[in-house]
Amino acid sequence: MLLRLTIQNMLSFYEKTTFDMFPNPKREIFMNHINTKNKIHLLKHALIYGANGSGKSNFVKVLNFLKSFVTIDNFLSFIDLNDFFFQLVSSNKNPIKIEIEFFTKGNYYIYELEIQHSKENTIKEILLLSGLGEQDDTIIFERIGNVVKPTIDNTISTDLLKKNIGTSIIYLNNKYPVINNEHIQIVYDWFINYFDIITINTQIPFLIDLMSRNKNLLDFANKLLSCLHITDSLKVGETPIEKWMSSKKNSSELQQLLLKNPVNEHTGLTAFSNNRNNFNITMKNGEQIVQEFLFEQLGIGGYKKKMNIASQSDGTVRLLTLIPALYNASEGKVVVIDEIENSMHPTLIYQLLKYFFNTDSKGQLICTTHLTLLQDQQDLVRPDELWKVEKQYGNSIMSSFNDYKIHNTMNIRKGYEEGRYGGIPQIRSIE
Repeated sequence: MLLRLTIQNMLSFYEKTTFDMFPNPKREIFMNHINTKNKIHLLKHALIYGANGSGKSNFVKVLNFLKSFVTIDNFLSFIDLNDFFFQLVSSNKNPIKIEIEFFTKGNYYIYELEIQHSKENTIKEILLLSGLGEQDDTIIFERIGNVVKPTIDNTISTDLLKKNIGTSIIYLNNKYPVINNEHIQIVYDWFINYFDIITINTQIPFLIDLMSRNKNLLDFANKLLSCLHITDSLKVGETPIEKWMSSKKNSSELQQLLLKNPVNEHTGLTAFSNNRNNFNITMKNGEQIVQEFLFEQLGIGGYKKKMNIASQSDGTVRLLTLIPALYNASEGKVVVIDEIENSMHPTLIYQLLKYFFNTDSKGQLICTTHLTLLQDQQDLVRPDELWKVEKQYGNSIMSSFNDYKIHNTMNIRKGYEEGRYGGIPQIRSIE
């Protein structure tokens, strides 16, 4: 679970700014929104507001950058790092600084990343076991440039880092163990398996396969889609390929595709277009099978028909990409979603989050949004779950609604829309 994130000199965050998931112990509403099972109590949800261009998506990009650096080999070689330094200052020689504190497998960790603004882009990484302010933090490793301590062999680690300048030691140690410490593998596992980021453009080409293999996920999807009146049921239909192709006009094109990409016990084929996973071809019991989503929908006079994903709206398709994320959050992952309301009706999102916030989630869900409808502290959120991002001279600053004296009976939405808490667009008259 995420405790806090600190950002400095990255994208639109110039001055040091901090986001955290600590609840206000004086607030006694929605106590089920707090995970109290571990030593440090943490909020399960957070909603981040702000005007367009304030830095909400940049907050998500920082987290995506951090995860990518830790989990992708030589990640920095695939990007233009200069684009990630703060630009709106005449001279900027300061380093990018990111610090994240999180809990996993019974321990609290702090990971610090610093990248110098120079031709060499010198990297500094520190991983610590957090003392939680009660005792000193314990260093697991420290890496500055090509030197890492402690290590099994300094020569091997130095040579390895010279050849992999843009790679995290956490990733490298997973492939070439140069530090004998089990905590590094635990941290790598958290970043890659327990920390999900969903952007506006996130797509899941293998969504059908994902749901066909995970019955609990499919059941979760059916529960949500049915309650939201999207469809009566969602199933993964399976049809022998000969029978399926006989009903398709473009079967010759598919046959050519299969010749170039043969399907066997080890490899399948997926068709993806218009943000939709149209169908999969896989092998079952020695036979090629076509898998596709079938939405059972009610028509006139009680008529029911099973329709494929091509007939579904962009909003339904967007919701399908969010369902695995919501499921993962309920199962213990930290999930960050940028503009959760994108392509979907405000009331649908309200009811979706109301359902999710009232479940016994084991993880955390953090969303950026413009929907003031979600600021209902009588029915949906606590004030300490609400954050805002504001820009001052191009510099994004994050702050919590908890900084304001908000009584339990106050209408947060009205106050926010009136500009009482900031974080709203400042628009001059358009003539």
